[in-house]
Amino acid sequence: MTETICVIDDNKEICELIRITLETRDYKVIEAYDGEKGLNLVKKKRPDLIVLDLKLPKMNGYEVLNHLQNSAEFCSIPVIVLTVLTKGSRKSDEEWGKSMGVEDFITKPFNPLDILKRVRKLLDAKQQPKT
Repeated sequence: MTETICVIDDNKEICELIRITLETRDYKVIEAYDGEKGLNLVKKKRPDLIVLDLKLPKMNGYEVLNHLQNSAEFCSIPVIVLTVLTKGSRKSDEEWGKSMGVEDFITKPFNPLDILKRVRKLLDAKQQPKT
């Protein structure tokens, strides 16, 4: 079964780069360019993993993640936060993310192969039985 990754980022070039990278490993990639559409896409398509930017139009990534984490239906979907961190914000963003259940952080600029590796790691972990 093909796993579906939802990429929510307002930068279409970044979405395309991630999509092309993940499709080389037979993932299905769906994309949204603002938080509101991203949240609706997650609710409609129920992806296996989400790559989420924090700085988004209409509804920012913090709000999207808050909606997901407060939903019994979607809180188990692994999330990788992908964002540009300003000087001094990394620690506070990571602490916030961990408190919200974010599994991983990737900062822009990034290596597309790093995203591929982290996606695989999280999806493999999701499939392991809990002990």
